[in-house]
Amino acid sequence: MNIRKVRILAYALTVMVCFWGIGTIVAPAQVKSQDARIALMDNCDPNTFPAGLCIVLPRSGDTTFGEFLALLFSPLIDNGGVTVGHPAWRFEPSYISIRAGQTVRVTNSGGEGHTFTEVANYGAGSVAILNGPHMVLAPGCPASPANLDVVAQGDTVQIKGLSSGVHKFECCIHPWMRAVVDVE
Repeated sequence: MNIRKVRILAYALTVMVCFWGIGTIVAPAQVKSQDARIALMDNCDPNTFPAGLCIVLPRSGDTTFGEFLALLFSPLIDNGGVTVGHPAWRFEPSYISIRAGQTVRVTNSGGEGHTFTEVANYGAGSVAILNGPHMVLAPGCPASPANLDVVAQGDTVQIKGLSSGVHKFECCIHPWMRAVVDVE
């Protein structure tokens, strides 16, 4: 074995050990967090969204209403039946793992109202215009937008008492906003 091959092997081994070391430090910080938090995020521009839908924040968004609508449905779906939604409208993180009995704090950090609703399966939300034409209402989302349990901008809610297992959450306004809370 020549010296060049030994050197390459040593570099590869060093890189693998570094990634392994980083992974053992970073992964536990994101899974089984001591302080489980999820942020409800959006990037709405209050100057272009219909009045009352997007409030002015200290750091307001710059996604125009036109851009939001342009990314609502995927042009790659032949029947337009899948809501894709703007990627700035999201739950962050979209997956957390917690221990049984732990509380999850959910804060609306966006300019729009959102829900954080537990659903049996992901599906359509309560605002028909934001759903694909062939989507079925997610079990857990109310049929009428008037019955939504909205987390107002800047507010925090606490989710307590989740049993062991996988729990799916969705924004019943923006149904592409989804998260999984895995309770161990």
